[in-house]
Amino acid sequence: MKPFTYVLPKTLAEAAAEAKTEASCLKGAGIDLVDRLKERLVTPPQIVNLLPLRRELSTIAAEPDRSLRLGALATLHELGQHPLLAGRALHGLAEAANATGSPQIRNRATIAGNLLQFTRCWYVRSEAFSCLHGGRGPTCLAMTGDNRYHAVLGWSDCVRVHPSNLAPPLLALGAEFSSLLGETVRRRPLSTLFPADPRAANPEHTLEHGEIVTAIHVPEQPEGTRTAYSESRERHAFDWATTACAVRVVLQDGKITAADVVLGAVAPVPLPRPQAARLLVGKEPSDTLFQKVAEAAFAGAVPLTHNGYKLTVGKAVVRDALTRATKV
Repeated sequence: MKPFTYVLPKTLAEAAAEAKTEASCLKGAGIDLVDRLKERLVTPPQIVNLLPLRRELSTIAAEPDRSLRLGALATLHELGQHPLLAGRALHGLAEAANATGSPQIRNRATIAGNLLQFTRCWYVRSEAFSCLHGGRGPTCLAMTGDNRYHAVLGWSDCVRVHPSNLAPPLLALGAEFSSLLGETVRRRPLSTLFPADPRAANPEHTLEHGEIVTAIHVPEQPEGTRTAYSESRERHAFDWATTACAVRVVLQDGKITAADVVLGAVAPVPLPRPQAARLLVGKEPSDTLFQKVAEAAFAGAVPLTHNGYKLTVGKAVVRDALTRATKV
């Protein structure tokens, strides 16, 4: 690593002021950042550590409007084990938090960090390669290289995949996020955190330099809401998903009256599949229906040389999430 100035802010205002300087880089738990510092992929002159603000930014609580506020610095363990996520409406979010990494990671990693982490593509994360997404080369090396973990949907000139476990269930729940940029507080749909056009030139998120995510807001869910999260991976623990799916359904009198389907680990951004979700509305849950939804969720997929398995496994993951969400 190259030397850098390390800032430990005492207040959120101080952190926001330091973060706005051009030389600054924000750090939460630092699990992702430290890897890139070691590779010298990023060499910031100054790092602003947000962990001293945990007391202010880690609360998980119900709001007066019955929404749920998730502090950005709450850990994945705290989220996954929190009693406010015990019901079926938020079960999928708890599943995603509890599936991430290992116990050591979950006790350190933060909600915001999970949403904002850099892609896990081995070409862009290694100084040895000149990758288009890293701004060091003319082309996406994964397109013709080892692409077993890369995108099958939603890509154009870069086949990276977004690694967040939390993003799919939070998008399915219609979450929003709050942020602070200097003295400006903003609240926006979580969907706007991810680029609408995830080309190589665009980063994993749409935050401005120095903008600090302070909280995630999950709205109150209608009666009968059920969620589930399912993923595939090569190892049971301490691994990233190869495919993932979060589903939200509202069940009334045995029929699905509303639904959302969001895929993860198959595209450069977490990928809502509204055309697949629409097939569920007005129908009774069934294996045949879920098969149709899974096919629709992967409609238009273009597998690369080594990741065709993602279509077969990904469809099974969609069916599994729907089956568990609607199970009596």
